[in-house]
Amino acid sequence: MNRYKLWCCALAGLIAVMGISCAQKAYLYVDYHLPPVTDSLKGRTVFIDVEDHREDPAIFAHRAKKAFEDFTGLFSLSLIKPNQKTTLKGAYTLPMLFKTALTARLETFGVETTEQRSLDTPVLTLTINMFQINLVGQKWIADVSYEASLTQDNQSVAREAVTGSAENLKLLGSGGAEKAIGNIFTDMINRLDIHQLFRQANL
Repeated sequence: MNRYKLWCCALAGLIAVMGISCAQKAYLYVDYHLPPVTDSLKGRTVFIDVEDHREDPAIFAHRAKKAFEDFTGLFSLSLIKPNQKTTLKGAYTLPMLFKTALTARLETFGVETTEQRSLDTPVLTLTINMFQINLVGQKWIADVSYEASLTQDNQSVAREAVTGSAENLKLLGSGGAEKAIGNIFTDMINRLDIHQLFRQANL
C-alpha cells in the first residue's frame, strides 16, 4: 500500500472517530465509585424516598444544552467498587439515579432497604435541590445540591445538606461532561454522613 492510500485510510479512520465522538447521545454515563464495605450499621433497614424539588428542571444550562440536544433525561449508571469491579446497573431518571446509588452506598454499611413503606421502618428522604451542567469557556461545570433526612414516625429527625461542584475540560464528544458528572456525583453521595444521620435520629 503506497503512502497516498495509507494517508487516505488514516484520514477516513479519523473522520469516523470524530463522527462517533460528536454524535448526539440519548443518555449520559455516570460512574459512581463506592467506598469500602464496613457493615458498621448492619441490622438496620430503611425506606428510601427521593423527591425532586429543583426550581430549574433542566439538566443542561443553555450553552451546554446545545451539545446534548438528543438527551432524553436518562442516565446510565455504573457502580465501581474499590477493587475496580464495575457493574452496569441500567438507565434511570434523575430521582432513580440518586435512589439506586444511595441504596448501593447504604449496602456498604450493611443497611438493607425495602420497597414497602411502613410505620415501623425509618424513612431516608433525599430532596434534590439542584442538578445542572453548564459549559463555561472550555470547561464543563456540574453543580449538585440535596438535603437528606432520616425519620421514623415523624418523631426523630436528622438532616444534612450537601452541596458541591466539579469541573472538567471540554474534550471532543461528551466525555468531559460525563467525567465531571461522575466526579461530583460520587463525591456528593459519599460525602453524606450516614453514621451521623442514624445517631441524630437515635436509630
